[in-house]
Amino acid sequence: MISRRQALLVPLAALPAAAVAGAVPAAAAETVPGGPWVQENQPVVLAGMTDNSQLVAELQRLAARRPDTVRLTEIGRSLEDRPIYRVSVGSGPRTLMVVTQQHGDEPVGTEAALQLLTHVSGPSREASALREQVTLEVVPRVNPDGFERWLDPESYPGEDPRRNAANLDLNREYDPAVPVSADAPEAAAVRALVDQVQPDLVLDYHHQVSYVTDAGEQVTMSVLWATVGGVEPSVVDDGRRAAVVVAEALEDFGHATVTRYPESTTRSVARNGLALAGTPALLIEQRGQYEVGQKSLGAFTREALVAMEAVLESLADGSFDEVDPADADLLPERGDRDRQR
Repeated sequence: MISRRQALLVPLAALPAAAVAGAVPAAAAETVPGGPWVQENQPVVLAGMTDNSQLVAELQRLAARRPDTVRLTEIGRSLEDRPIYRVSVGSGPRTLMVVTQQHGDEPVGTEAALQLLTHVSGPSREASALREQVTLEVVPRVNPDGFERWLDPESYPGEDPRRNAANLDLNREYDPAVPVSADAPEAAAVRALVDQVQPDLVLDYHHQVSYVTDAGEQVTMSVLWATVGGVEPSVVDDGRRAAVVVAEALEDFGHATVTRYPESTTRSVARNGLALAGTPALLIEQRGQYEVGQKSLGAFTREALVAMEAVLESLADGSFDEVDPADADLLPERGDRDRQR
């Protein structure tokens, strides 16, 4: 894929340092200190994650510190009565929505979204220019109940942190022809917000386990647009443009391998259901905490943030519309599960 260098709004040197998870031979993985794989008898530490109370406090603090640029709204409550927030920044004519953690055990997108909000709401000229061109809408941590189970599994024995407190997969509640389950108020809040703001694009952040390409490279991210019948071609094309922008920005980043996520025609997943209702969406699946805990949290967060920033900036400067959606077909397929790790 021909690289289109994106000017990142957050200086990478200012972000947390971490070992970058890359394609490491089995022998090397045993010798790299803190290397990208959890070793035998090594605890998986999650203390660096922003927990539910910290997330609420951070969002409220940001809104209080920057009332002229940050609008914080509670758009719903989880089944266990935890708040679900919408954070709005900017007033531009184009709208980007970032949705994170529909699955409670997939937290990296939330960490990146907090950094994104901090920067875009800030006093810099770049941030101010962005706010004039784009309205950023972020729903951080759609599934706080699932995340609570992931952080504290001993208090919720046998419960799946991926799902909500009613054991529902929130990312199966987006078929526009089917009402949202009464036991999925979290998904209902997201769908209602999409209907309200009519974003130009939704980025939906998730995690996947470890995969390799056919060439043996470790996959760090897989992306996919709407692949269900009945979607307007222009809606599909905008999802594909977003995939190209993400892939090219991460190619320049230099520590990522982006592939195409396997296609499906399931109407109820967000990327397909939202597109059926007329909103372009891109699924972003990062290699995440399933197998490495906190070991590479900084690197994963940087990767997620680079993708968010690239899409936001391309919408702001108009280069998004110049992207050839056919370039998305150049992304390699994801490949097989890396079961050696």
